This record gives sequence, C-alpha cells and structure tokens, in this order.
Amino acid sequence: MKPGLASDSLDNGLSSIAGAWRLVLENKPLWFGMTAVYFVFGFLVKLIPFMGDLLLVLITPMLLTSIVWNLALANQTQASRHSHRPFNANEFLQTWIIHPAQELISIFAHEEKAFAAVLLGIVTLGLTMLVKIAGYLLVGGSMISGLTATDLSTPQLTQIAGMLFVAILNLVLVMGLLYSVPFTVLGNRQPLAAISESFSTCFKHRMPVLMLLTPFFLIYLTIFVAFAKYHWLGYVFTFSIGFISAPILVAAVYTSYIQLFPANHASAQR
Repeated sequence: MKPGLASDSLDNGLSSIAGAWRLVLENKPLWFGMTAVYFVFGFLVKLIPFMGDLLLVLITPMLLTSIVWNLALANQTQASRHSHRPFNANEFLQTWIIHPAQELISIFAHEEKAFAAVLLGIVTLGLTMLVKIAGYLLVGGSMISGLTATDLSTPQLTQIAGMLFVAILNLVLVMGLLYSVPFTVLGNRQPLAAISESFSTCFKHRMPVLMLLTPFFLIYLTIFVAFAKYHWLGYVFTFSIGFISAPILVAAVYTSYIQLFPANHASAQR
C-alpha cells in the first residue's frame, strides 16, 4: 500500500459525509420531510401481503432520481428560515410534508428522465429478486436465518459456502446500485450500463467507498439486530438514528459522485 493511501481514502469518505451533512442542514424541512414521507409510504407499502417489499424496491430508485435531479439543478440550496416564525399549521404542512412529497415525484414531470427512472426501478427489482431467490435456495432465507440454522458444533460446509456466495452476491448488488441513480440521471446512462459503471466505480475507488459506507452499514446492522431482538426496539431505532442517517446517506452518495464525476454534475446544471 502506498504511503498515505489509507488516510486519503478516509479523508475522501469523511469529506463526502461532511458535505452530505451540510446539504441536509441547508434545507432541513425538505430533507427530513422527504424522509418522513418515504418512511410512512414504505411502511404502508410493506403492509401489502407478498408484494410489499418488492414494490418498495421497484419504486425507491424512481424517488431517488427525483432527489438527485433536483440536487443537480441546485433546487435545494436555499436554507430554511422558519425557526423564528410563529407556528402556522398550514405553513408547516406545506413546508414539511406537501413540498417534500412533490419533490419526491418531481422526476415524472420530465418525460425522458422519468422513463429512465422507471427502467432503473424495473432492473433493480429484477436483480434484487435474483439475489433473494439465490438466498432462499442456498441458505433458506436471510443470512441471519442461515447462521441460526447452522449447527456450529458440526459445521455444514455446503451451508457455509452458500452463505458466503450469497454474501458476495449482495456485495456485488450494492456496488452495482450505489451510483446507479446518478449515473442514470446525470450521466445519461441506460440502467444496465449505469449499474455496470457503478460497480466498476466502486471497485476502482473501493477504499473511499468502504470508508463512506461503513458508518451507515453499522447503523443498518444495529437496526437489524434490534428488530431481531425486540420488534418494538427496531422501530425505535428506525425512526431515530435511521431517520437521521437516511437523508445523510442519500446526500453522501450524491456528494461522492460529484467528487468523482464533476463533469456530469456540471452538464446537468446547464
């Protein structure tokens, strides 16, 4: 390893998170309003039997394209100035709920971008289903269920190999999807090309990406374990640390992308 490489990677990852935090603070009502709308929407969608999770996977990339497109157009740079005003219910509803909800679906006002967003959602759903099918075939469900089903006193090599293979598939999927939205919206790539380029970007810049994602992975792991231990505790963590970290993650991925590909960001602003 070259001297300074690890520190540079750490700096790049932390700078993306710091830039994301600044973006969120510039317009807290919009970011946390969008997060609240998405959380409520996701909770309601997941109540749909059998299809809820899949529908959420399908729709999420479309909503993310709206956020990335509006960020590129610099529509979210005005800071909120509502802290010293008397409380007004109508203004609160407009600022924290209605406007953020409109922003989440604003991509559908741009026909060309909307078509690409829908295609990306479909491709994302297809790839996610393939990974889930592999998981059920090889470990009988999630990685956690596979671990609990394995008798550690008599290691089952096929079970362990299956879990390792599924873990690799999930890693490849994350690498392919991480920058797929900005590549589609800002880079004008077709969904499969965007996913392929996202994977190659993550592999090429693997250390900065690792530093960027590690804090959010630890938060996800904490919430996952909380749900496994006590369901109510999982909801408490989701609507506290999850609620705060979700918009920062989205903004951090966007910030990281424009650091890596400033030309795509500049062309989208024209």
